[in-house]
Amino acid sequence: MNRLVAIFLLVGSALLAQTNRGGIAGTVTDSSKAVVAGATVTITNLGTNETRKVSTSESGTYSATNLDPVTYRVEVESAGFKKESVNGVKVDTSSVATVNVSLTPGSVDTQVTVSADATMVDTQSGTASSTVTERQIQDVPLVNRSVLDLAMTLPNVSGDAGTENPALTSGVPCPG
Repeated sequence: MNRLVAIFLLVGSALLAQTNRGGIAGTVTDSSKAVVAGATVTITNLGTNETRKVSTSESGTYSATNLDPVTYRVEVESAGFKKESVNGVKVDTSSVATVNVSLTPGSVDTQVTVSADATMVDTQSGTASSTVTERQIQDVPLVNRSVLDLAMTLPNVSGDAGTENPALTSGVPCPG
């Protein structure tokens, strides 16, 4: 009786282990046969366009299990390499298809953008200029709302507010 129960449990567990699913596994290397760690592997079901993404391990290997037994496309990409694609990878029931991919070096696109506010300097005379902004006009308490009073808010301009005689600290008469 014990033998019969043991055989029944053994056969039952073997039936549960059977599946109609398969998988794809492989190794990603570069043109010198060195493994590529951290590459992104995208596996696409060609019938439904369902995708699954996995990354390669430190040893350059990847594995995607529990896939339907259909045809897939395997795309591999990594920084500094061209994207590689393998079409028509057939996954059979209860088997793992091996897809090893070799990446070729690609162009490295680097874009550097440098931006800075340029100070307005007259290269002929070396004087700095500035523009009075709308916010400065609203915030500055002006006695008579004179344009010359606004000029006194700029560097190197002095004078008495409310008079029409502002003076430049450099001794050059103020235009206007």
